Amino acid sequence: MNVSNWKTMAASVVVASALAIPGFAMADHHGHHGDKGPHHERMLERMAEKLELTEEQKAQIKANHEANRAEHRKLREEMHKVREEVSEALDSGADQATLDELASRLGALQIEKMRQRREMHEQLKAVLTDEQKAKLEQMHSERKDRWKERRQKRPDSQ
Repeated sequence: MNVSNWKTMAASVVVASALAIPGFAMADHHGHHGDKGPHHERMLERMAEKLELTEEQKAQIKANHEANRAEHRKLREEMHKVREEVSEALDSGADQATLDELASRLGALQIEKMRQRREMHEQLKAVLTDEQKAKLEQMHSERKDRWKERRQKRPDSQ
Protein backbone atom coordinates (compact mmCIF):
# COMPACT_ATOMS: atom_id res chain seq x y z
CA MET A 1 0.00 0.00 0.00
CA ASN A 2 1.54 3.32 -0.99
CA VAL A 3 1.77 6.32 1.34
CA SER A 4 -1.08 8.21 -0.33
CA ASN A 5 -3.50 5.31 0.04
CA TRP A 6 -2.38 4.77 3.63
CA LYS A 7 -2.99 8.45 4.49
CA THR A 8 -6.42 8.35 2.87
CA MET A 9 -7.32 5.19 4.75
CA ALA A 10 -6.06 6.61 8.06
CA ALA A 11 -7.99 9.83 7.50
CA SER A 12 -11.13 7.88 6.66
CA VAL A 13 -10.80 5.81 9.84
CA VAL A 14 -10.45 8.95 11.96
CA VAL A 15 -13.46 10.58 10.28
CA ALA A 16 -15.53 7.40 10.62
CA SER A 17 -14.57 7.12 14.28
CA ALA A 18 -15.57 10.71 14.90
CA LEU A 19 -18.95 10.16 13.30
CA ALA A 20 -19.56 6.72 14.79
CA ILE A 21 -19.23 8.01 18.33
CA PRO A 22 -21.20 11.27 18.51
CA GLY A 23 -22.17 10.50 22.10
CA PHE A 24 -18.70 11.47 23.31
CA ALA A 25 -19.24 15.10 22.43
CA MET A 26 -22.71 15.10 23.93
CA ALA A 27 -21.60 13.31 27.08
CA ASP A 28 -19.18 16.12 27.89
CA HIS A 29 -22.08 18.55 27.99
CA HIS A 30 -24.09 16.39 30.38
CA GLY A 31 -21.35 15.71 32.92
CA HIS A 32 -20.99 11.99 32.27
CA HIS A 33 -17.39 12.25 31.06
CA GLY A 34 -14.61 14.67 31.60
CA ASP A 35 -13.70 16.45 34.76
CA LYS A 36 -17.06 17.66 36.00
CA GLY A 37 -20.14 16.36 37.68
CA PRO A 38 -21.00 14.16 40.62
CA HIS A 39 -20.04 10.95 38.79
CA HIS A 40 -16.42 12.08 38.58
CA GLU A 41 -16.37 13.10 42.24
CA ARG A 42 -17.73 9.70 43.34
CA MET A 43 -15.16 7.94 41.19
CA LEU A 44 -12.34 9.91 42.83
CA GLU A 45 -13.75 9.19 46.29
CA ARG A 46 -13.93 5.44 45.56
CA MET A 47 -10.38 5.46 44.24
CA ALA A 48 -9.15 7.34 47.33
CA GLU A 49 -10.90 4.83 49.56
CA LYS A 50 -9.60 1.76 47.73
CA LEU A 51 -6.04 3.10 47.65
CA GLU A 52 -6.29 4.28 51.27
CA LEU A 53 -4.96 7.72 50.37
CA THR A 54 -3.79 10.07 53.09
CA GLU A 55 -5.26 13.56 53.34
CA GLU A 56 -1.99 14.94 51.95
CA GLN A 57 -2.19 12.63 48.93
CA LYS A 58 -5.82 13.59 48.33
CA ALA A 59 -4.90 17.27 48.46
CA GLN A 60 -2.01 16.81 46.01
CA ILE A 61 -4.13 14.80 43.57
CA LYS A 62 -6.90 17.40 43.75
CA ALA A 63 -4.38 20.21 43.15
CA ASN A 64 -2.98 18.37 40.11
CA HIS A 65 -6.51 17.83 38.80
CA GLU A 66 -7.43 21.49 39.24
CA ALA A 67 -4.21 22.60 37.53
CA ASN A 68 -5.08 20.52 34.45
CA ARG A 69 -8.80 21.34 34.31
CA ALA A 70 -8.65 24.36 31.96
CA GLU A 71 -6.41 22.54 29.48
CA HIS A 72 -8.76 19.55 29.41
CA ARG A 73 -11.81 21.74 28.92
CA LYS A 74 -10.14 23.59 26.04
CA LEU A 75 -9.24 20.30 24.36
CA ARG A 76 -12.79 18.92 24.73
CA GLU A 77 -14.23 22.09 23.22
CA GLU A 78 -11.82 21.97 20.29
CA MET A 79 -12.63 18.29 19.63
CA HIS A 80 -16.34 19.09 19.70
CA LYS A 81 -15.79 21.96 17.25
CA VAL A 82 -13.84 19.76 14.81
CA ARG A 83 -16.47 17.00 15.02
CA GLU A 84 -19.11 19.57 14.09
CA GLU A 85 -16.94 20.71 11.17
CA VAL A 86 -16.61 17.09 10.00
CA SER A 87 -20.36 16.62 10.15
CA GLU A 88 -20.97 19.84 8.22
CA ALA A 89 -18.31 18.93 5.65
CA LEU A 90 -19.88 15.53 5.04
CA ASP A 91 -23.37 17.04 4.81
CA SER A 92 -22.17 19.60 2.27
CA GLY A 93 -20.31 17.05 0.14
CA ALA A 94 -16.83 18.40 0.88
CA ASP A 95 -13.89 17.17 -1.17
CA GLN A 96 -11.40 14.57 0.05
CA ALA A 97 -8.70 17.18 0.78
CA THR A 98 -11.03 18.97 3.21
CA LEU A 99 -11.99 15.70 4.88
CA ASP A 100 -8.33 14.70 5.13
CA GLU A 101 -7.45 18.01 6.78
CA LEU A 102 -10.29 17.66 9.29
CA ALA A 103 -9.31 14.05 9.99
CA SER A 104 -5.74 15.13 10.59
CA ARG A 105 -6.84 17.84 13.03
CA LEU A 106 -9.14 15.44 14.87
CA GLY A 107 -6.46 12.77 15.02
CA ALA A 108 -3.95 15.24 16.46
CA LEU A 109 -6.49 16.27 19.11
CA GLN A 110 -7.16 12.64 20.02
CA ILE A 111 -3.44 12.03 20.41
CA GLU A 112 -3.17 15.12 22.61
CA LYS A 113 -6.04 13.81 24.74
CA MET A 114 -4.20 10.52 25.17
CA ARG A 115 -0.99 12.38 26.07
CA GLN A 116 -2.84 14.44 28.69
CA ARG A 117 -4.44 11.34 30.15
CA ARG A 118 -1.06 9.61 30.39
CA GLU A 119 0.49 12.70 31.99
CA MET A 120 -2.27 12.82 34.61
CA HIS A 121 -1.75 9.12 35.32
CA GLU A 122 1.97 9.74 35.83
CA GLN A 123 1.18 12.67 38.15
CA LEU A 124 -1.11 10.39 40.14
CA LYS A 125 1.49 7.65 40.39
CA ALA A 126 4.10 10.18 41.58
CA VAL A 127 1.95 10.82 44.67
CA LEU A 128 1.43 7.14 45.52
CA THR A 129 3.47 4.70 47.56
CA ASP A 130 4.73 1.50 45.91
CA GLU A 131 1.86 -0.46 47.52
CA GLN A 132 -0.70 2.02 46.24
CA LYS A 133 0.81 1.94 42.75
CA ALA A 134 0.48 -1.85 42.70
CA LYS A 135 -3.14 -1.59 43.87
CA LEU A 136 -3.85 1.06 41.21
CA GLU A 137 -2.45 -1.17 38.46
CA GLN A 138 -4.55 -4.06 39.78
CA MET A 139 -7.66 -1.84 39.70
CA HIS A 140 -6.86 -0.80 36.11
CA SER A 141 -6.37 -4.41 35.08
CA GLU A 142 -9.68 -5.46 36.65
CA ARG A 143 -11.50 -2.57 34.98
CA LYS A 144 -9.97 -3.48 31.62
CA ASP A 145 -11.08 -7.10 32.06
CA ARG A 146 -14.66 -6.00 32.88
CA TRP A 147 -14.64 -3.74 29.82
CA LYS A 148 -13.48 -6.57 27.57
CA GLU A 149 -16.13 -8.88 29.00
CA ARG A 150 -18.89 -6.33 28.32
CA ARG A 151 -17.60 -5.79 24.78
CA GLN A 152 -17.67 -9.53 24.11
CA LYS A 153 -21.26 -9.82 25.34
CA ARG A 154 -22.46 -7.11 22.96
CA PRO A 155 -24.03 -8.23 19.71
CA ASP A 156 -22.02 -7.21 16.68
CA SER A 157 -23.34 -3.93 15.33
CA GLN A 158 -21.77 -4.44 11.90
